Amino acid sequence: MKKTTLAILLSLAATQSFAESKLSAEIMIGTADQETSFDGFLPISGDDSSMGVRGAFQFNENFAVELSYQNYGEIDETFIDMYGDTINDTIQTTALNIGLKGIYPLQSGVSIIGRAGLSLWDYEIEETNSFYPGEVFTLDDDGNDFYFGIGAQYDINDQFFLNVEYTLLELDVSAPGGSFDHEVENFSVSAGVNF
Repeated sequence: MKKTTLAILLSLAATQSFAESKLSAEIMIGTADQETSFDGFLPISGDDSSMGVRGAFQFNENFAVELSYQNYGEIDETFIDMYGDTINDTIQTTALNIGLKGIYPLQSGVSIIGRAGLSLWDYEIEETNSFYPGEVFTLDDDGNDFYFGIGAQYDINDQFFLNVEYTLLELDVSAPGGSFDHEVENFSVSAGVNF
């Protein structure tokens, strides 16, 4: 009898937990500030529009697991080196992010949110040098690093919500002869729907 009662209670708890869980999808737009730092050289930096999509499974009031794809755009910088040659660098970064979202409800549908997880990123740099006309030097690397974010969410109603957030991603890019750092700071807004 005790085993039967326990099984019924666990089944009811699981049913209630599933009933409170929900799936959601979002479209994100924003601005990504990026900077590549090479030892002994000036950094390459700039910003561009960012875009992404995100899906989530919220399994209780305070936590959700998320999967997103983010295109952080492209930065382009041109400068003249110490020999008088014109150098042009173009950098593009994308990422597939898998992580956890923490939700702290306040009032009137507003919540503070925090994000953390693993970013599976792809980094590409193309460089031209007027000393080598017609040649394009490329470096393409991928890897994984942690990302962190903070923001706020407003639930318009049970189905629709809006987000504003800041996310930081620091890449450790491998190159011939060593490695270098690339930092992405993404400021975005998103509109989402719960299913």
